[in-house]
Amino acid sequence: MEIERVYAVYFSPTHGTRRYVEGLAARLGGEYEVIDLTRPAVRAREWVFGPKDLVIFGAPVYAGRLPEVPGGLLDRVRGDRTPAVFTVSYGNRDYDDALLEELDLCESRGFVGVAAAAWIAPHTFSDKLGAGRPDGSDEAAMDRFAALVREVLARDGLPPLAVKGDRPYKERKVSSVCPVGGEGCTGCGACAALCPVGAIDPARPRETDRAVCLGCLACVKSCPAGARAVPGDALPALRKRLEDSFLEPRKEPEWFLP
Repeated sequence: MEIERVYAVYFSPTHGTRRYVEGLAARLGGEYEVIDLTRPAVRAREWVFGPKDLVIFGAPVYAGRLPEVPGGLLDRVRGDRTPAVFTVSYGNRDYDDALLEELDLCESRGFVGVAAAAWIAPHTFSDKLGAGRPDGSDEAAMDRFAALVREVLARDGLPPLAVKGDRPYKERKVSSVCPVGGEGCTGCGACAALCPVGAIDPARPRETDRAVCLGCLACVKSCPAGARAVPGDALPALRKRLEDSFLEPRKEPEWFLP
């Protein structure tokens, strides 16, 4: 396949997925263009790719599925026999059906899978699960994976790409985690500007629309006043269950080739 342009296309509220997608894009194209679907305004645009583009897709795994966002995660993205690499990142638990879901979404929109991979990133709810990832071992794995992708791209024809996962996908879970602003909130609006689903009204930044909130905690991790938190005991209890069950063993990247 002749590749003229490389694109890093991702949804990454807390930047773990971004590091992998941009790392692969740099290894596969040197110069590349970023399309950050974390931003609602970017998701609202039409994005069309051709057969000489290479698109590296990436999204985090939320309870074994892709994030569900207003307007759809990839609804305005289209390919034309466009070669693509599908990736997900997860916090050392499992990625379940998320990679298969991404493959299905992208291939139904005109993309041709040349490779897929699941990577480990810091978990949204825990400072211990996936801490420090990607690390040196992950960087070396990206080197190996990128070399394999280049070999695939050099082939004349490709059989269908198969990845781990089941259809129908596992039932989607509604997050019980919903952060709000506390007394230290200055009303600066940084959380509203960063929220990937518009769950925070800039005029009332202490409040969060629970029906829309993803529970990604991007607002908590980026609040300049440290004023946002998840009230109650739900998050500490969930964190303990996750760490008790999934802190060990260390998960390693998995990839799939045609």
